[in-house]
Amino acid sequence: MSWDLHDYRLVTASAYPGMMAPLTEHASCICVLAGDADRQLAGGPVASLSLEALDGVRRRWRFGDVARLADFVPKVLAEAPADDRPLLLIPPRASCAWENAAASWPADVSLAASPTRIVEPIAEDKIFVRHELDRLGVPVPEAMVLKAADVDFGTISRRLGTPFVLQSPNGAGGQGTYLIRAAADLDAALVRQPHVEGWLASRFSGETTINVAGVVHADGTQLLPVSVQASGITELGFGFGGYCGSEFIADGVPAGVVAQAYRHAAVIGEWLRGRGHRGLYGVDIAVEGHDLAALEVNPRIQGSSWLLSRAQQRQGRTACLESHVQALLGRPLGVQGDAAAPEELDRPGNHLIVRWQHPAAVVRDVPVALSTANVTVTALPAVGVTLLPGAILGRLESEHGLATPDGHGLTERARGVVDALLAGIGTEPAPAR
Repeated sequence: MSWDLHDYRLVTASAYPGMMAPLTEHASCICVLAGDADRQLAGGPVASLSLEALDGVRRRWRFGDVARLADFVPKVLAEAPADDRPLLLIPPRASCAWENAAASWPADVSLAASPTRIVEPIAEDKIFVRHELDRLGVPVPEAMVLKAADVDFGTISRRLGTPFVLQSPNGAGGQGTYLIRAAADLDAALVRQPHVEGWLASRFSGETTINVAGVVHADGTQLLPVSVQASGITELGFGFGGYCGSEFIADGVPAGVVAQAYRHAAVIGEWLRGRGHRGLYGVDIAVEGHDLAALEVNPRIQGSSWLLSRAQQRQGRTACLESHVQALLGRPLGVQGDAAAPEELDRPGNHLIVRWQHPAAVVRDVPVALSTANVTVTALPAVGVTLLPGAILGRLESEHGLATPDGHGLTERARGVVDALLAGIGTEPAPAR
């Protein structure tokens, strides 16, 4: 089997098109499927289809939402120029919806993702993952697993102290994660998630969260540079634990902690390899001084994978998103000279996502000149689109720092751009439905 991506036609599928760059810009890409629309794709050589364009609405797309676009793959094939190369459909990870759709596609069309039966227990069950990490000897926070009826502030706080972290087992991107300081916080979390049957309560393990990613091949794991996660920045529209960007600058994290994180990430990569996973994965790790605790494992393309891919391309290396697809195609580790040890980035990248945090509104004005010499702004909504709470307003990218070293605040450079973005988006209330 070939693992040269030029031997295939590529179709990407993600919440927003930029999440799959540089695959969306690869010479073999014929179509971009996404939740958000991207005006930069309009009229270009690559076809695009978005839920935003279909519905006239931009919102925070859930993983399952984008699978709606699986029904359009036959249409993509019918309208694409004649080409004998097989087609690869590349989502962040597989799901039952994608796999069911793929079963009806022609034989030369396949899903480039680890099977759902392998990744779903890891992606959808934080409790299972915590038990497995503990079994592997990876440090994890002290925790309690509780049925909804048994969640009690006094019981949990006596054992774990305050604040503690309460999570639904299947939340992603910070959704379903709550910092509990008082009984009222716990009551509010339970009201917001009334259908959760079981909860994971964990000792708070540090203000800073880092992420170590890797690519699992059939014969080993390639580790990738560590990043600091930006999360819970209220100016960007995020609550506690909400992922809002990555900084591939870890100057504020002790070197010994980074070294430990790499060692544990390597163990986790081999665990994933033994379970049959191939391609990208990431490990979120809380840091407090010189101590660390692994929080969760993401067996998929991450929100920072495109950013790391950009940085790798700038220094002439294989983009991790390309390595991800090649690993799924069977490329062994090291065929193209990639080292198993983490690589250094000469020109690190940083990005932030800004989300709409008000009631539904229709966009009437969009700023036209936000990008500066140091910060690029993309993913703006179009005039006439209805924004729902949580929708992406824009994405900032820079080789300079955008978040404070702990990941919970904005630099002055980023604050100026964010303020201009928020001031420049003109809206009016959406009509009642």
